[in-house]
Amino acid sequence: MSYSKILKSTGLLGSVQLLSVLISVVRNKAAAVLIGTVGMGLSDLYARTIELLANSTNFGLAVSGVRRLSVLHEAGDRRAVAHHVRLLRTWIFLAALLGALLTAVLAPLVSLWMGGDLSHTGSVLLLAPAVALTTLTGGEIAVLRGIRRLKSIAVTSVLVAGFTLLIAVPLYLLWGLRSVTWVILLTTAATFAVQLAATWRSFPYRISPLRSRFVRSGLPLLRLGMGYIAAGICSSGAEMLVRTTLTRSADGLHAAGLYAVGLTLTVSYARMVFVAMDADYFPRLSAACADRGRQNATVNAQIDVLVLLMTSLLLLLALCLPFLVRLLYSSEFLPVMPMVLAALPYMYFKAVYAPAAYLSLAHGDSVTYVVMEVLYDAVFIVAVVAGYRIGGLLGAGIGLSVANACDLCFIHLTYRRRYGLRLHRATLQLVVVQGLLLSVGLAAAAAGTSWQHRAVGAAALLAAGLYGLYRLRRQRRKI
Repeated sequence: MSYSKILKSTGLLGSVQLLSVLISVVRNKAAAVLIGTVGMGLSDLYARTIELLANSTNFGLAVSGVRRLSVLHEAGDRRAVAHHVRLLRTWIFLAALLGALLTAVLAPLVSLWMGGDLSHTGSVLLLAPAVALTTLTGGEIAVLRGIRRLKSIAVTSVLVAGFTLLIAVPLYLLWGLRSVTWVILLTTAATFAVQLAATWRSFPYRISPLRSRFVRSGLPLLRLGMGYIAAGICSSGAEMLVRTTLTRSADGLHAAGLYAVGLTLTVSYARMVFVAMDADYFPRLSAACADRGRQNATVNAQIDVLVLLMTSLLLLLALCLPFLVRLLYSSEFLPVMPMVLAALPYMYFKAVYAPAAYLSLAHGDSVTYVVMEVLYDAVFIVAVVAGYRIGGLLGAGIGLSVANACDLCFIHLTYRRRYGLRLHRATLQLVVVQGLLLSVGLAAAAAGTSWQHRAVGAAALLAAGLYGLYRLRRQRRKI
């Protein structure tokens, strides 16, 4: 696939996410003003708790369900698709009940883990329905993905962002910190309702949890998804452990709130660049894996495009960071700037290794996938926690970048031996040049906000953009 086609698919799928991000910006601004760093830290801690408990009990059904539905949909067997949708929803429903029950039973232990006391027990109990709704939502999204309703997925993501804004702002305005739990509960309910409405026209909601023979026929779904669920649990557990460590520090929820905002600025807004990979890149890579030459060409082309886009985006973010923090949040969040600048290489490293990281999934090698995820999670915990304890939020930002740099090395060394991955000389040259320009821009932003520093950052951004255009034109001449 040519650069222009990859850019087109990336822009098409990522542009829809832009509207969701803009709505999220308004929501985050309202939250920053109405509930402050403590409220945002509490909200993020509860969200990570839901994610961990949902990932621990959903058995990877959403992942395994998509693969089977895609095969049946491709074959055009409408009855078989409807049967599998019902089977998937039945198992998702049972998993959702298990998640809610486990959350209720473990509420005191979860509270102790979160804050060292039982003060959060009541709030965790209220989160039990949110855990169930999160699992149910995953099932409906799996149905949309399995039957290739990408447009519906895009539309529902925008609707969910809109409903979240309409729910959160009035409740934050009326009840402040006391509304955090209810905002989470109501927004998860609205999210499920939107996703269910999108699937209802094609497949009305029907389940058969009391038909034991029917339920047993879905056991292969569990076996297929166990590798993915193990990786999900480890990832969610790592995120949760980092946040509880920050919560128990001297600055408590204030530190957790600043860390959550820093991670949002670093990751969430740059994540639009990666949107196309789920819907476009992964199928192409899966089809190319039988031929190592074609596989490596696919991986290298995707790395080239991601690096070109990510470098300019990160430099622009660094250049505008003081303005963005005040615009998106408030001056109370300005202490997060050093962390963000130190963590921006985190996303650059991800742009280099993410296309290669899909190789284990494309080859159906769930064991390697899980091992690499667990290895990264271990490094992530050590790097971020140690970084925070040594250097506060700045240290945490450095820890994020160190963790992804290690992941870059692990993935490329392991997959070079296991799948024959090779980076082309032109790709390595691009990574080095853009990496140097990013380093110059970040160093200028960290040094100060004078016009001289801004001029250096702007020059780095211009050079990165011009070099990107040069590479695109050169690639077109080769095609």
